[in-house]
Amino acid sequence: MPETTPEPVAEPEHGAPQEPTSTDRPVTLASDALGVPSWLGRHLTRGGLPRGAVTDAADCPAALVDILATVTASGGCAAVVGYPQLALAAVEAAGGDLDRTVVIPDPSPHTGAVLGTLVEGLDLVLHHTAKPVAPTAARPVDARLRRSSCALVVVGGWPGARLHLDWRVDGVTGLGRGSGRIRGVTLTGRAHGQGQPPVHFRESLGEPATQPVASSRLLERAL
Repeated sequence: MPETTPEPVAEPEHGAPQEPTSTDRPVTLASDALGVPSWLGRHLTRGGLPRGAVTDAADCPAALVDILATVTASGGCAAVVGYPQLALAAVEAAGGDLDRTVVIPDPSPHTGAVLGTLVEGLDLVLHHTAKPVAPTAARPVDARLRRSSCALVVVGGWPGARLHLDWRVDGVTGLGRGSGRIRGVTLTGRAHGQGQPPVHFRESLGEPATQPVASSRLLERAL
């Protein structure tokens, strides 16, 4: 019988599967990790965000809101720093506890001191920066963070981050052309970093995508 050469398996665009990832995969949370929504935790080696370290995340409000809601709903305390455009009402609507959330719209000119103080007493600090943080500014915060049990999530760039989350919303459910309201989003992402092998995922947040999702262009026009 003649030998046949197997055809190479093509990588999906951006490495992401075409359908939302199965929700059957169990999540095991490491002792040095902060719990996150299961749609994210099942793709992370630790099952959550690394405590005492920085996670560098792309600016995806839908994902960040869900993380904040999960942490505060489970009794954790969080802070949102330099991110006045984040919809806190959405955090509450997702089940989060705003009484457990400190909001500092503009920490300048003492951003480093503010972050250093917050990471010593909270479970999660979400910091939005307009440009990547310089190593000289990051080092004092890193030193205090390593002695804490806080997970610092930075949107905008942080040197030496332990975990990187690259993600974007690529569709919505519940929204038609000129009618309806957004009931859920489909998110495509990639996680990688120290102790985290690169993994691609596609997940549905909110109402499951039981019907074709609207395109990201339609989402941009709606929001």
